[in-house]
Amino acid sequence: MTNNLNYQQIYEEELSEHIKSSLELPSRFYELSHQQRMMIEELVDFGAREAIAQVLDPEVLQETAALAGEMGAQLYNFANMIQSQTDLDDDDRRVWPEHGDEGTT
Repeated sequence: MTNNLNYQQIYEEELSEHIKSSLELPSRFYELSHQQRMMIEELVDFGAREAIAQVLDPEVLQETAALAGEMGAQLYNFANMIQSQTDLDDDDRRVWPEHGDEGTT
């Protein structure tokens, strides 16, 4: 697991004081023994891996990728439709200007 997790913050801010006191653990992360810190770090790492594994279910990711591809194709077609409409509007302005006769056929 990458060390992007702030074990100290998780221990001091997320773990309830009730749990720490009932286990007779200190309130500060660096007051823990080396073995206790290692246990906390392993538990946090395991929880993070498990959460990622559940969120990044391969089947869900495949469905999400397919949906994203479909949405991208639809947006591309929509952009082309808008572009062609603005091109027609530009042509209409050139052929039928608001004032005067120039450009009429």
